[in-house]
Amino acid sequence: MVNVNKKNVQGKAKVKPSLTGFLGLISFSTRIPIKRYVTIEQMSGSVILWPYIGLGIGIIGAVMAYILSNIFGFSSFLTATMLYCFLIWFTGFNHVDGILDMGDGLMAHGEPEKRLSIMRDSMVGAGGIATFFIIAIMTITALSSVPAQYLIASIILMELCAKLSMITSMVFGRTDSNGIGKEIKKGMDYKILIFTIIISLIIGYFLLNASGVMAVFASVISGLYLSNVADKSFGCVTGDIFGASNEIAKVVSLLFIILNLNIMLL
Repeated sequence: MVNVNKKNVQGKAKVKPSLTGFLGLISFSTRIPIKRYVTIEQMSGSVILWPYIGLGIGIIGAVMAYILSNIFGFSSFLTATMLYCFLIWFTGFNHVDGILDMGDGLMAHGEPEKRLSIMRDSMVGAGGIATFFIIAIMTITALSSVPAQYLIASIILMELCAKLSMITSMVFGRTDSNGIGKEIKKGMDYKILIFTIIISLIIGYFLLNASGVMAVFASVISGLYLSNVADKSFGCVTGDIFGASNEIAKVVSLLFIILNLNIMLL
């Protein structure tokens, strides 16, 4: 894992992509060991590259799915299950933790401050477990429902959409007063988000034509909606919300891919 310097976290970070920041985000997002000293500012300045890291994760996932399905001959459901397990392991369970914490916070009653405190508690309750179970089952079922000829492209696009949703929630949600997420958030703004959405739409169209475009739009709306829920429920968006947005956008993008493909086949 990278060594993150937390000393200089005050002040607004500049949007300045760098190799060091890019490698830092890779190490933060996956289990790939990258031993390099990385500052918060360098990671924040490279947040614009996060969706393309998602693209890389998607390509790795697509290779895994191809091996499971075409070489090992596993059924679509078993392939989807093993792929989902591989992806949450490969990404270090970081985003799963966000789902668990957000679920606990949303289940709580009271003021946003109380819910935020519960979300940050290290204990996992029934709300978090139930939320993760729902998202996991829906994602696995959606993956197994994608027609075989579109599965590889869908997996790649799913991971791109997940990261796009994350940065959307960063831009539209209120800033948290604590945590590294507060500093990472400084690497995004509306102009950068619009540029990233346009690039993602081009990639989506290249991968799945109109279905890909629909998936990208759906992931942006998902991130926007979750940031609104977080603002109302917790008073801000946190790193947990970013992680939850990542996982929720996967199933949302897959559902829209399947929906659009079904409409096209009518």
